[in-house]
Amino acid sequence: MTIITTLIPASQQTVTQWAGGETRQLAIAPAGATVAARDFHWRFSTATVLQSGPFTTFDGYNRYLAIRSGAGLELAVTAPGAPQQRMQLTSPQHQACFAGAADTAAELLDGPVRDINLMLSAGLQGGLRALQLFAQQPMALTCVTNASWLLYADGLPAGQHIQVQSGAQHWLLVAGDVLILPLANCTLSAAVDCNLVAAWIAPTT
Repeated sequence: MTIITTLIPASQQTVTQWAGGETRQLAIAPAGATVAARDFHWRFSTATVLQSGPFTTFDGYNRYLAIRSGAGLELAVTAPGAPQQRMQLTSPQHQACFAGAADTAAELLDGPVRDINLMLSAGLQGGLRALQLFAQQPMALTCVTNASWLLYADGLPAGQHIQVQSGAQHWLLVAGDVLILPLANCTLSAAVDCNLVAAWIAPTT
């Protein structure tokens, strides 16, 4: 699986409605893959969850989930042949990992939330990191072996940008942008305090 450096502006991201809210697809691979066909290797998305209810199952995938705003939610996850697990997410720093094949339901703790979701097929590993940048204080991101970064500028004030520097290359992210950056360490900086998500993806072997 080859991952190519790509900047995806918010205007090119797909938004769909579902029973419990709204989902914004931030990135998917390979190009042209769809959730309906279940032919993607990985998918990165964010969703607004307006009501409690069940999740769609995704056999053959692992899911990584964290909240970005709101009081939080509690997941009830029942994998085939296993006892039910309950996981409470109340902070962007808390991450849940569970099998996509599991019967999973979410209960809102106190009103709507916005979450971030990474789905990976067999043979891939990954995770989510909630990052806080402070004005004029660069942050170094070190790449896991053979990993790629998915950087989502979801907590950036209007009119501001995050600079991503990797070697001699650099990119400017405005609010809502996603940068796919394969096999590279990078440095993040901004003129104001802001937040973003850094997801990573790597082969398991």
